[in-house]
Amino acid sequence: MKEKVKTWLKKNKINILICCIFLVGFLVRTVGITKYPNGFNCDEASIGYEAYSVANYGIDRNGNSWPVFLEAWGSGQNALYMYIIMPFVKLFGLNVLSVRLPMAIIGCISLIVMYLLLRKTCSKKTAIIGLAFFAICPWHIMKSRYGLESNVFPDLTLLAVYIFIKGLYDKKNIYIYISAIFFGLCAYAYGTSYYFLPVFLIPLLFILIRKNKINIKQAIIFLAIVFIISLPIILMLVINTFDLDPIKIGFITIPRLEDNRYEYLTVLSSENIISTLFTNFKEAGKMLMMQNDGFCSNTLEFYGIIYIFSLPITIIGLIKSFKKKNDINLVFNIWFVVAFLLMFICEPNINRMNIIYIPMIYYTIIGIEELDSTLKWCGYVLLIIYLYSFISFVIDYENTDFTETYTFVENAENVIKYTKQAKADKIYFDYCIKEPYIYILFYNKENPYEFIRTRKYKRGRKEFNSLIEFSNYVFFLPEELDESENNLYVMKKEKENKYHVDEAKWKKIYIDDFVVIERR
Repeated sequence: MKEKVKTWLKKNKINILICCIFLVGFLVRTVGITKYPNGFNCDEASIGYEAYSVANYGIDRNGNSWPVFLEAWGSGQNALYMYIIMPFVKLFGLNVLSVRLPMAIIGCISLIVMYLLLRKTCSKKTAIIGLAFFAICPWHIMKSRYGLESNVFPDLTLLAVYIFIKGLYDKKNIYIYISAIFFGLCAYAYGTSYYFLPVFLIPLLFILIRKNKINIKQAIIFLAIVFIISLPIILMLVINTFDLDPIKIGFITIPRLEDNRYEYLTVLSSENIISTLFTNFKEAGKMLMMQNDGFCSNTLEFYGIIYIFSLPITIIGLIKSFKKKNDINLVFNIWFVVAFLLMFICEPNINRMNIIYIPMIYYTIIGIEELDSTLKWCGYVLLIIYLYSFISFVIDYENTDFTETYTFVENAENVIKYTKQAKADKIYFDYCIKEPYIYILFYNKENPYEFIRTRKYKRGRKEFNSLIEFSNYVFFLPEELDESENNLYVMKKEKENKYHVDEAKWKKIYIDDFVVIERR
């Protein structure tokens, strides 16, 4: 029996290794996702509440039925992730788990996709190296663990590329056309796709036609599918660029935004476009070299996107990829060049540049494989370095306080639920956390129709920091406590001495990081 086990283990050791790598990758993306990162991001709360609202009431918090793009804060939020998490919200309720779990699952699926892509186009050794590196990649682990809707974009593009490559290698048109559907869906994942998709796909198809890999008919059908799938987003861009009225097609809404965020985060809003182009490029280049944008929610210092020390290896892989001409290198090279050009267009941070990291990961994989093949001892050295770095990263990630970033809020749920059951005339809620109203909508599961009916904005603008009240919530603290009404006053503990409190008339309730002042 022991001999049979030994024989089986020896025969299947590679498959066991692959399964172990998958398991590590899955665990590090899923275990404790409601606890790490600590705190809850306002964009997560926003997309979660929108999913709850559309799933249960058929409208988002701005009154749009089944929107192709969310007005959200007034400047927009991508809608695809909302539709992805809706089944989870229905299944698990509206909570942190239902918002984060789908992104973790998407991250795990991407591990499988990357392995299959490399197995289809490279050696089994390269596929295993690629799977191992992708499994422990800091950026991909971190982005898989919280529900920032824009981070669906690189994973969805990777899936579309794999299906496209499979169609090319297997010579099956159906896969090529299915990939076009996923490329079309990318337009709903993130605003940078509006620039990326046409500049990536058209040159790629042109080169493949020249190489007789596909024909003109296939290319036309492919582009037609992408166009049809992304048409509602194209209409949304037209509406908001030319200040046209929103469109309703059946129950689907193509909205008009209060602010065109996709314009003012690009050179389109600049008075000096040339200067802004080079400023963006310089800042983006610095960010990629340092692999850090200053936000611990995006990258951890000393680790970066792909581990800081990996950059020379990435360059080695990039050079090899551009030298060796094959279909997979062609796809990733065009992908990288187009993403590189985005560095000029967009005001840079880690999230806005997220489409460039998959090619960087691919080049790093190729670089590791090249070093291992050229210098046999190098593979073992890199294995030790990466394992040590990965373990160190996991420990530091677990001990990082993400609430240092203002957009991550911790311990708000209990105080918000307390205010709901208190039956107060007015609830004065200090702007001590980022967009407090979205957390109130989220944790109290407020009716969107009631929210729309009662909300009031500063200057009539729907943008960050502009909502001043809805229902009986007011988002500022008055100068004095009003003794004539049954009001609540909610603030962080460090502000509790803002008012002189007559203890005979008022009492303080301490709830986690907050203090509530209410009538006795």
